[in-house]
Amino acid sequence: MAKTTTKLSVSHAEKILHGLETKKAELASARVNDEAAMATVSYEAHTGCEKSTAKLETLRDRAIRRDVEDRNLDSAIAEAKRRVAAAQDAERRAEEAKIAAELVELAGMLREAGAKADRGLKLLVEGSGGLQKIIAAMQERGLGNPNAQQLLSLGSRAILAAIMDSPFSKAFETIAPRERKNFAQFTASWANAVDHAASIKLNKEGGEENAA
Repeated sequence: MAKTTTKLSVSHAEKILHGLETKKAELASARVNDEAAMATVSYEAHTGCEKSTAKLETLRDRAIRRDVEDRNLDSAIAEAKRRVAAAQDAERRAEEAKIAAELVELAGMLREAGAKADRGLKLLVEGSGGLQKIIAAMQERGLGNPNAQQLLSLGSRAILAAIMDSPFSKAFETIAPRERKNFAQFTASWANAVDHAASIKLNKEGGEENAA
């Protein structure tokens, strides 16, 4: 017949085991006391003392009951140890299942973060390529600033500044805070300068037409 085990927490199972082991220790202590008393009582009983004879019978009965209880306690302690081990195993498996679920969640986050990093790099390549084309188109229209060298200088500093806040910072040149740039700031500054140049050009052309 299969054993049935009630699920216990490790602490509860250990508490039960400790209680049984305490009972066994108390039983052993009582046996030692009774055995010490039995030496004297046995002598008196076998030398004609009726009172000691009755007491000896009591001690013998108690010793028999104690032996039975001791064997029962041994069985109970063995089962308690098995249940402690089972509780520990269940707790370990529950913790492993929890960790496994967390790892699955983290794996999903890992994929998402990797894809996000790739999207960011793709956007950087697309955005900086767009800047390069826009600057070339402006130069074709006679505008000397901004130029490709300025894009290379300021853009590389913007990239390095962003990398300083990433796990890859040690793999790249360290850039001082005052040298750090970002694309939005310097392109906005360029755009304002271009707007100003265009405004001057429009005003100049308008003045020439009026003079004509």
